[in-house]
Amino acid sequence: MAGKLSWIISRNIQKQIKFYSCVFGFNDLKTHECINLGIMQLLPSPALSNIVKHFLILESDTGGITSHRMFPDGNTGMVFHYGTPFIQYDDSQKVTHPRSFIYGQVSKFHNVVAENVGVLIVVFQPYGAYSLLGIPAHELTDEIISLQDLWGREAVELQEKVLHADNHLTRICLIEKFLTNKLSNCAMPDGVVEKTVQLIYQFHGQVTMGQLGTLLHTGERNLERKFRESIGVSPKHFSNTIRLQYFLRLLRNKSQDENLTTLAYESGYYDQAHLIREFKKQVGITPRKYLSDTRLLAVNFIQFS
Repeated sequence: MAGKLSWIISRNIQKQIKFYSCVFGFNDLKTHECINLGIMQLLPSPALSNIVKHFLILESDTGGITSHRMFPDGNTGMVFHYGTPFIQYDDSQKVTHPRSFIYGQVSKFHNVVAENVGVLIVVFQPYGAYSLLGIPAHELTDEIISLQDLWGREAVELQEKVLHADNHLTRICLIEKFLTNKLSNCAMPDGVVEKTVQLIYQFHGQVTMGQLGTLLHTGERNLERKFRESIGVSPKHFSNTIRLQYFLRLLRNKSQDENLTTLAYESGYYDQAHLIREFKKQVGITPRKYLSDTRLLAVNFIQFS
């Protein structure tokens, strides 16, 4: 059974890598050799899609120390640093990331410095960390917990295998097998929470608490409590994050004829001033600085020029 599972996982990932090879003109199916763009995203096996959104591989070696910023994207996740671990600065506190860890919801931006970036992120669904660990999500918000603290020797063995694997295909197969073995103990969130998340994504974050309560036939306090338990932030906070992510998607794909005001209205902001205020609150810089002075490594991870 274990051998068959490995084969299924491997075939699923190989198909996706083959797609990337066709699109970008690469022939070698070893991802670390054929994908030289610094960023790669792969979907999980179907059995894991309830908790895993996708796998994200980030690589960047500028030959020196670089400054980066993480900001909210609405997801939780699991991280493996096969490159140099990040050093995170929050309120003058310096924290070196463990080699592998799980993180909860990100509610504010965090500054990090890095050298020789090599990181594999298992991006969970918004409630993924709660489902996998059974820990109230609000206890994980803006926190990281090393895998060793969670699963002891089992996690140490996984970390060593992942960090010393020859290629990304092997890394992802190892992680998928580990997570598949945890599925039977996963606690799925309340159905109302799942439906709320779906609606917020459907409306690109442009939905009020009152509208959600009406659509779901539930009270605001009840929804707040369940969201805090399973997601880690309030529905309003989560909606604001998804709205900003929608704006960023529009911003990255905008035509020359579109300006910030047009995109602000389309994203549900009152005006450009409202957009800039919310953008600075979540990202810490203005949209124009985001476009001109940063390099995008992921939807919520930028490198400063």
